[in-house]
Amino acid sequence: MTPRRAIATVVAVVLALTGLALASRREPVVLQASFASLGRPTMPFVPTGSFITSSWFCPGVPAGEADVGGSVTITNPNDEAMTGTVTAYTTSSDESTAGPPSASRPITVEPRSATTVDLVEMQPSGSFVAAVVEINGGGGFVEQVARHPAGDAVAACANAASSDWYFADGFTVDGSTEQLVLTNPYPDAAIVDIGFVTADGVRRPSRLQGYPVPGHSVQVVELGARDEPVVAAEVVASRGRVVAGRSQHYVGGGRLGYTMTLGAPSLSTQYWFADGERGTGITESYSIFNPTDEDVTVYPVFLGAPVSAEFTNDREITVPKGRVVTFDTADEAQLPDGRHGVVFSTFSTASIVVERVITRPAGDSVATSVVMGSPPELASRRWSAAISSDIAVDEAIVVLNADNIATTVTVSTLGTGGLVPVPGLEALPLAAGAVLTIPINDPSAIGVPFVVTSDQSIFVERLLPRGADLRGRSGSFALAG
Repeated sequence: MTPRRAIATVVAVVLALTGLALASRREPVVLQASFASLGRPTMPFVPTGSFITSSWFCPGVPAGEADVGGSVTITNPNDEAMTGTVTAYTTSSDESTAGPPSASRPITVEPRSATTVDLVEMQPSGSFVAAVVEINGGGGFVEQVARHPAGDAVAACANAASSDWYFADGFTVDGSTEQLVLTNPYPDAAIVDIGFVTADGVRRPSRLQGYPVPGHSVQVVELGARDEPVVAAEVVASRGRVVAGRSQHYVGGGRLGYTMTLGAPSLSTQYWFADGERGTGITESYSIFNPTDEDVTVYPVFLGAPVSAEFTNDREITVPKGRVVTFDTADEAQLPDGRHGVVFSTFSTASIVVERVITRPAGDSVATSVVMGSPPELASRRWSAAISSDIAVDEAIVVLNADNIATTVTVSTLGTGGLVPVPGLEALPLAAGAVLTIPINDPSAIGVPFVVTSDQSIFVERLLPRGADLRGRSGSFALAG
């Protein structure tokens, strides 16, 4: 398949989805208030519509030790105050029995503002604390930040718990650690089967089959994979639903830092990434996990990088059934230096999960960031972020134009009368299929929620400071919608 055909297919999918949405608006519809029904689980987004309540499920933050912790930030973009409840769950003392009683706290978020709740303050015991945020009437959005001496990590909170969760890139080389953090926010116990895949094949330890996750608890799972450069994982519930996060502390093997990542609650045919970079001292790779029973062919297409006789942009990758394959951009010898986006596509049914790993220079050291890709249905003209940088930084926002049409991009904050464009960040030009990096350095945009809008479908990632005196950045997607 040529790169032009692959890109055309990608754009056609986005345009078809947009056309369906626009067509549906031509007929008047009477909306009835209801509980949120989000359909097939997907990566986090901002729901629209009229709901009695909406819930956000946060994957968890570390606790129980000095210098670790975390919080959730709830943003209200509306004209009226928003009320709700934050409920925190934690691990039990021996990690094998039901966790201690949950702790709940009512919240009120004033119009066009944000409220931050310290989760470890709510639940000081245990090794991890997870949260569910319930918003009366819906209309807000929620993200968490995990704080760790090796670096802070921002993650969106899920729109729903799920019976299935997938991770493509785990790493345990040179003493680096990987832990799955499973939260059951419901009163009844959930039962899950956990498997993982390394270069040697699939492993399903008996101790991880029929694994109980008691109601209202958090369970931390050690997979037992040692000195593995890639560990893909699958969590499947035979009873109940859970929320799955992955905590990773990198201490060697070419990686340094800390990440806390929400898993993918379903498989997809495509994954998009706005932020990619080739340059001196930078390593960039993508782990592609195929947990299905059929081999698949995956086509990575780089966007924002010029096609030439030397760089044909037409690679094909075979991912065998039940296996994980790592694609290192260093193998693309002619890929130009600089920024790029990338989309991974398969013409099979929904069958893959893709995660990106970038390690960049950070002062006299390096910093590693891992980001799960975004599925195609989340291509949006509006992206929201509850958590921004609390200091001025360049290249804090990375925007990829998913359409084959030139557009402009505006970054705004929440003002009393609506969205307020950030000075200097209004109508920034963005070419078709191109990538744009945007600074956060105006005082009005520092440390406050922001919204990125465009006339075309875009994907938006953030590169936020890692906290304290640490150099380097932590990557994460904003929320579509």
